[in-house]
Amino acid sequence: MLEIGVDEITLVFQLSRNRKSVLGVRDWDSVAEELLEEFVKRAGFLSVFGDKEKEEKAPEGYKIAYKYGSHPFYFFFAYNPYYPDMGIIVKFSAQALDYYVEATGLEVYRFMQKVIYPDYTIRLSRIDLTADYIDEDINITRIYQNLMDGRISVFREYTSKKTGKLEYKKVSMGYSGFLKEQDVPTIYIGSVQSDSRLRIYDKKCEQIENKGTKFDKAVRCKNWVRFEGVFKHEYAHQISEQLFNISSDDEYLNLIALVLVQKFCFMTIDKKTGKADVNTDYTQMLLDAINNKSFKLKAPSTRNYSLMCNIDYIFKGSGIMNTLYKVEEIWGVEAAAYLLEYMAEYLTDEFEPSNDCLLWLRKNKIDYQKKYPTFNLYIGQNFIG
Repeated sequence: MLEIGVDEITLVFQLSRNRKSVLGVRDWDSVAEELLEEFVKRAGFLSVFGDKEKEEKAPEGYKIAYKYGSHPFYFFFAYNPYYPDMGIIVKFSAQALDYYVEATGLEVYRFMQKVIYPDYTIRLSRIDLTADYIDEDINITRIYQNLMDGRISVFREYTSKKTGKLEYKKVSMGYSGFLKEQDVPTIYIGSVQSDSRLRIYDKKCEQIENKGTKFDKAVRCKNWVRFEGVFKHEYAHQISEQLFNISSDDEYLNLIALVLVQKFCFMTIDKKTGKADVNTDYTQMLLDAINNKSFKLKAPSTRNYSLMCNIDYIFKGSGIMNTLYKVEEIWGVEAAAYLLEYMAEYLTDEFEPSNDCLLWLRKNKIDYQKKYPTFNLYIGQNFIG
């Protein structure tokens, strides 16, 4: 299965040229707040995320930052009251974007079209596009070895001035891999400073190790490799313009897949001529999906598995169950039940939670209560034995 989607985005919206021409520097603070309020209203952020709160730390270069609601993910607005040309930045982490898409049903292109307003312009400064190969047996270590051996490379299409025919030109693009035992689970194509960079990595392993929001999906599949293209600055601006003209999910999927293929087309190299030979399997799979519309839209997921991992640890790794078993074996099941009752009373009457615990509750409590009104429902849907 091949799934296509957007992982995270960063937006910048600027005061329109007409309003900026009559703006005094001292007015920008109040105008920025006015624009922010209009943007938030159009996007429906209050009903989705919760009330506006002041964020203590602003990104570098910015002074004023806000977040909406208390959540475990990164989602903020920021501006500098002294520099109107910096505009207002809106940062969605991957989980924050999933949360919004899941709550509203609006994909990125529809969200951007929804927030259009005459008093400001809006465009992306970063967008991460993804192609997920699920149970397709893509071998990342083999890709890295083929790059090292010069068997494959990234190529771009161009029209030859001499022949007028479509040809392929090899792109000088550096790559790096991270060795883990005998395998290379992650490859980076392109430099950190460039406007486009590709990361190829083992998504299954990443989700399981980090207990990510797609943990349940990761444990169900045999293998899962993600190709994630990070596009910034001019490339992101170009994608913005295209998203404003998208009218359906099919067009949206096609755009994502086409951008990935155009920027990172992997082809084998002919040993004799040193020129492009044929597409690699994973590039061809993406092209076939575009032609046949056989890919799926990446499904958002906002499940939080951190509490479930804590509960799972109690049963499997903390030693609590062994202690209860010892008490039961020595004094019987009534003694174990008494110990559990004593622990419950201690929790209610004497236990003092750590600061980390209180911070976790501040970020997660409302989301858990909203999604799972009862603990029985939470255990029934999420417990992994």
